[in-house]
Amino acid sequence: MKESIATDIETKVFYSIVKHLKNDCWRLEAEYNEFDKAIDFDLYFFTKEHETCILGWTNWFEGEIKASDKTFAEIGKALGINFKFGNPNNIEDADFLDRMKILIKQKT
Repeated sequence: MKESIATDIETKVFYSIVKHLKNDCWRLEAEYNEFDKAIDFDLYFFTKEHETCILGWTNWFEGEIKASDKTFAEIGKALGINFKFGNPNNIEDADFLDRMKILIKQKT
């Protein structure tokens, strides 16, 4: 399934998406768990059925989301958001989660 990365998501909107996913039966698999959580950086990894959704945020570049077109359509419809897609600053590449694993807390 094709995945894209939405960029430049304002902080308030970013956290409303996190809340929406939690309320929409998405499973929180892992999240950033360091002293500067939601101050300088934040990260969430959600799954639902066969879909994944990675959300990264910094106070420099705001939020980014990596998800399928289907997931973007569902979130956009539920929250009235039109996503902008571009070159990411937070969610860089396929090895991103591997590089971050020391800083994220896995949920059980």
